[in-house]
Amino acid sequence: MTIANWKTQPYNVVQSLLFNNPQRVIEYQVRDADGNLRNRADDPAPVKRLYETETPPERSCLETIQFVHHMLIPPGGRHVAELHIHPDAEELIVVTRGRGTAILDGEENEVQAEDVIHVPTGAEHELQNTGDEMLGVLFINVPTGNGLKKLATAQEAAQ
Repeated sequence: MTIANWKTQPYNVVQSLLFNNPQRVIEYQVRDADGNLRNRADDPAPVKRLYETETPPERSCLETIQFVHHMLIPPGGRHVAELHIHPDAEELIVVTRGRGTAILDGEENEVQAEDVIHVPTGAEHELQNTGDEMLGVLFINVPTGNGLKKLATAQEAAQ
């Protein structure tokens, strides 16, 4: 049995990469000052970002899912520094504790423990903790469209 836990604290949240796909094909895009989308990975980070973190071989076991990661967001915090888009993936966000606000393509919805949020491919989104306790979430990111093509190409090259 493979078991994972969290132990790190970047970006003022407690998070860890639980399971990872060795072929990283998902983009993380944000808007620049002019409103144009750009790849966030092109910007230097003040800390090592989660998707730049390696997992041990026994947890780099996913074949289609890109990653599963756990996060605890403190009151008043957000899960990322800005609204963002995955142009080649959809995402499920499982709320494990607390409450907050999910922003999806400009629409705000209150979320709480036991809710599951579907973020469609290309939807601009973020999650904010609007409660008084830590907001616990699991993120599950799966490639779609061009992401699946990039994944198949990466898997073929790895064989």
